[in-house]
Amino acid sequence: MTSHTNPALPANFTPDVIIAGGGTAACVLAGRLARSTPNISILLIEAGSNNHNDPGVIRPASYLHQQLSPRVKNYTSVPTQSLCGRSVVIPAGSGLGGGSSVNFLMSFPPPPPIPVNDVDGGDRYTRASASDFDDWNMPGWSTEELVPYLKKLETCHYVDGETHGKDGPVNVSFGGFTEEMVVRDASEAVRDMGYEVVEDANDLHTGCAFQRWARYIDPITGKRQDTAHRYVHPVLEEGLGSLYVLCNSTVVKVIIEDGTAVGVEYVPSCETPFSTDPPPEVATIRAKKLVIVSAGALGSPCILERSGVGNPTVLAAAGVEPIVPLPAVGTNYQDHNLIGPAFRVSNEVDTHDSFILLDPEVVATAESEFKTGKGKFATNFIDFTGKIRPKPHELPAMGEEFKTLWDLYYKNAPDKPVILAALLNCLLADHTLFPPGKFITAGIYTAYPASRGTIHISSPSPYSHPILNPSFFSHPADAPTLVWGYKVAREICRRMKCVIGEVVELHPAFHPDSPARCEGVLSEEMKKREVVYSKEDDKDIEVWVSNTVKTAWHSLGTCAMGRVVDERLKVYGVKKLMVADLSVAPENVGANTNNTAIMIGEKAAVLAAEFLGVEV
Repeated sequence: MTSHTNPALPANFTPDVIIAGGGTAACVLAGRLARSTPNISILLIEAGSNNHNDPGVIRPASYLHQQLSPRVKNYTSVPTQSLCGRSVVIPAGSGLGGGSSVNFLMSFPPPPPIPVNDVDGGDRYTRASASDFDDWNMPGWSTEELVPYLKKLETCHYVDGETHGKDGPVNVSFGGFTEEMVVRDASEAVRDMGYEVVEDANDLHTGCAFQRWARYIDPITGKRQDTAHRYVHPVLEEGLGSLYVLCNSTVVKVIIEDGTAVGVEYVPSCETPFSTDPPPEVATIRAKKLVIVSAGALGSPCILERSGVGNPTVLAAAGVEPIVPLPAVGTNYQDHNLIGPAFRVSNEVDTHDSFILLDPEVVATAESEFKTGKGKFATNFIDFTGKIRPKPHELPAMGEEFKTLWDLYYKNAPDKPVILAALLNCLLADHTLFPPGKFITAGIYTAYPASRGTIHISSPSPYSHPILNPSFFSHPADAPTLVWGYKVAREICRRMKCVIGEVVELHPAFHPDSPARCEGVLSEEMKKREVVYSKEDDKDIEVWVSNTVKTAWHSLGTCAMGRVVDERLKVYGVKKLMVADLSVAPENVGANTNNTAIMIGEKAAVLAAEFLGVEV
């Protein structure tokens, strides 16, 4: 392709715009601005590598390997008291396209390493509820004002609807493979429990229903729809000359002179995600008109803090001279909290377990079928999903703390789910630890955790690991929410005809005499029996949840609108500086966050264009 990726930059090159970061929103920004009228010059600087036509990116079913690859940067939190003293690992995408190039839904323990030639995966398509954006309470960011951007980004193939797009760059479809037995059995089970199964739970208004799951996969080619391939690479291939992409380069800080952002300092990225080695001498490049920080919810606050923008006390402790006092930088960290009990299924179910274990015949068939956009490489093997709200009779068991939250937050917002659920057609754990078989895993995660965390730099070096405290379960309503979610998901799976047992080791350690204990083999009589949980059982579930809960890869909120940036994404106290990624979201969304990140990129491109006096 005609590429300006890692170019020898022209002598005295001074672009109009510098974008610090090359993730999901950044690629949308770069691609849109590169096609502006009149034309402007853009330099995008990304810490990770180029992803162009990487088999580990474009083939959706390979996504599990990505958590073992350089395309994922793992942050480790400080020990968390509310999680029994555990640290948690929070991954972030590293490389062009960021999370959209590697998102794989959930951060379960990985299976054994999979060779890169045999991997990758498309993220699930979910969208926020209408009340989510309205709750941001920011001018220009209401749902009514954002629907045009949500439509602009997508071509939706699986359903028609007034909130869906038909000619956007990101294709949304069911992909090239579906395990129909799981969809059928799960649909019957949830209907039997009183839930609806609908065609489209992503209409921005449905808060409690199940559906067959769509994903960011082209229905013809079967390829992942990451924002680098949908927005940036087409510009480079067309040779427009307006966009330069500098990979494997880490932005140290934004250069601020007299209260104005005038450029950035950057260094070569280190070979490991973090290092105590001192960085080499910095390179400096100036921007004529605008600097946009777009390094994600974990990266953007750190760039601002290294630039001297943040809480003066935090900056001083890290050895950075404060320039602009902005105490909210790095606060308001939010995520979704995830658990994943697993179940055995009958041999008739066509799971992805053999594919993950690299069965030669299965992989060869998948390779062949992917040439036509079909088969097991053309899916993320997640076919069924749900948004769940508790029924009135279930509320008392969830505790007074949640009841208070329900009355304040959920009761009058029927579009808000409390739990998000997914069925994955495999065992997302090390298969060698369990007898051979076929499995499904139930991914259950909180839609709106009430806990809030922080991330702050520990030194001026871009190589240093930041101080991350996600504060999972620091709010007393969060753990009971997942206790209830576990019970619902377990009941769904027990009712599925294809489920033949529970993977006991991946469930709570109930007392052996408890009627609620898990069973490795489930008879039909057992499956019909209602599971009744005692107070002791609830405590066992809560202990298990606290010991196993993980991130869902959905970090946001650390440079929030109204706290760090205004409604036009301009950083308070600094001219010609914007932030544009999930860090600007003031509150959470009841969905996987990829769609919201792309939407923010689309909206930010328009805001930046208005500032620059161009049209996109």
